[in-house]
Amino acid sequence: MIAVVGEPGAGRTALISAARRATAPRERVLAARSPAPEDMRAWLTLWTPELAKDDTCVIVSRVDALPGWAAAELAALFAAARRTGDGAGPRLQPFALTASDWSAIPPELAPLVDTVVEVPPLRARPEDVMPLAHRFARRHRGHRVTFAPGAVRALTAYEWPENVRQLRRVVRAAASRADVVDARHLPAEVFTGARHRLSRLQELERDEIVRCLTEPGTTMAQAAQRLGMSRATLYRKTARYGIDVPGRTHRS
Repeated sequence: MIAVVGEPGAGRTALISAARRATAPRERVLAARSPAPEDMRAWLTLWTPELAKDDTCVIVSRVDALPGWAAAELAALFAAARRTGDGAGPRLQPFALTASDWSAIPPELAPLVDTVVEVPPLRARPEDVMPLAHRFARRHRGHRVTFAPGAVRALTAYEWPENVRQLRRVVRAAASRADVVDARHLPAEVFTGARHRLSRLQELERDEIVRCLTEPGTTMAQAAQRLGMSRATLYRKTARYGIDVPGRTHRS
């Protein structure tokens, strides 16, 4: 059994699915994500019969959220499925699980793990951002979507605290607006690094500042004029909100 560990949203289940589809295109991939505790029994009853089916890769996501009794029951089911076969030996059906860290895997399941693969967070692999962005955009629109240089700079410079999940959401929103995505089509969150919670009024002000600064060719002086504030005030507000628009022009 393979365990893929890493931060939530880093694409752990997607990585396993892509690997299985590349090596066994006809194989069925079933991803079962750990539910709320009160739904655990129904969840197990719903999908665990799939363990006995041939040509099916079963991925159990977020096993670190499983209560002890569910982890123990799941371990017994995995072990039983491994022992069944056609008489020529144990079945080779692939099983996989995901967790935040190796140490977080329940002790009932850990002995069944043969290989551990760590998925770095998206901020540690900026080279993956644009291939993923193109993939998400194409899936969302059904055709190829182009990313202008300003959008590429913004997407690759951002730290993606919510990992691949956030990138997917941002790209889908931007691709819904245009077939050629530029910086102005991206949400304000991509250009901000503010760590404190903003009020609704502050969010509106931040978004308007980003909107002006991402207009092609706009200088800080022009943006300040459009926003009805001095350039010094605009600089203070961009610093307060952690706004950084890659390639922004600073001419007066």
